[in-house]
Amino acid sequence: MDSNVLLAVIATAALASVGYWLLYRRYRKTIGKVTFLFNAIDNLDFSFNFPEDGKERLVNESLNRIRRIIEKARHDLAERERYYEQIINAVSTGIMVVDERGSVMQHNEAALRLLGVEVLSFESQVKKQLASDNFSRRDTTALLNGKKVRIIAFSDIRSELSSRELESWTKLIRVLTHEIMNNVAPITSLSETLSHKAGDEEVKEGLAVINSTGKQLLNFIDSYRRMTLMPQPQPKLFYVKPFLERMAAICSEYSKDVSFYISTADDALLLYADESLVAHVVTNMLKNAVEAGATAITLCAYTTPDDSILIDIGNNGKPIPPDEASQIFVPFFTTKPTGSGIGLSVSRQIMKQSGGGIELITSDATTTMFRLTF
Repeated sequence: MDSNVLLAVIATAALASVGYWLLYRRYRKTIGKVTFLFNAIDNLDFSFNFPEDGKERLVNESLNRIRRIIEKARHDLAERERYYEQIINAVSTGIMVVDERGSVMQHNEAALRLLGVEVLSFESQVKKQLASDNFSRRDTTALLNGKKVRIIAFSDIRSELSSRELESWTKLIRVLTHEIMNNVAPITSLSETLSHKAGDEEVKEGLAVINSTGKQLLNFIDSYRRMTLMPQPQPKLFYVKPFLERMAAICSEYSKDVSFYISTADDALLLYADESLVAHVVTNMLKNAVEAGATAITLCAYTTPDDSILIDIGNNGKPIPPDEASQIFVPFFTTKPTGSGIGLSVSRQIMKQSGGGIELITSDATTTMFRLTF
């Protein structure tokens, strides 16, 4: 073989070897970058950035683009999860996601509020509560990451029943008061007219009695009618502690023998509600406590983890018997000789219109406590 040809073959082989080595080196470097890229993504680290200049500009630009696409997809997924979480927390129904071992994987704020717990880790914590008649419950199974989970949705049926009961009573009272007033009003008017024309004194006295009784009945019916014509709340912000102090001062004028103990979680605690309507509720609570023989009344205001505001009104007066406790919010029910039986019914209606509620927490030999929830 000609020496020139041999040299050319050797040179070509050398160049091919060098080219192959350079190509392999670049390949290994690119593989290293891709491996680094996936390791970083696997560890949720998106802070890296390959320099987009020099000989490897095209490769680096492509890798950076992959990083940006995956980072955006992850960001969009996180935004979507936050969006769904806000929706779930906005509903009043309690929701729990439970795995096969009974561990609570996820829950919404309503679940904590309805169950009265601050931490919810295991279904066994609240199994008895969920099985009670107070809750309506529905279970659904689903697959999450290849594992079977149960989605438990539950709601407190007591508030719904209370709302329907109140609505039924309101409709009944409206019908009754309308019919009674329409029939009694002409009797009152006619008896007054006839009393002026009657010559017999006994007839006049009889008509006067009819007229007086009719007016008393109209006033009595009107007090019930007002219960169904509650003004629409006009909410505004006001400080809770000064408000409670004013309520205590008013009640002190009514009874000098009662001591008041007021406490708030924060002196700057604000409540967004109709102050005059809330004052009506609190005044009624305090008046009932005094009439029950209380010598000490506590007013305690504080917040809950879900930002609700609670006002507990306790007293050491005569306890409410269990058979009466279940009926105290029923319109017309009263144990007082001169009571109308609408005070607590009106209070419950006011709290309902204010987006809250009122309930009897306890009543025993030491303490009777009502709770206002806003």
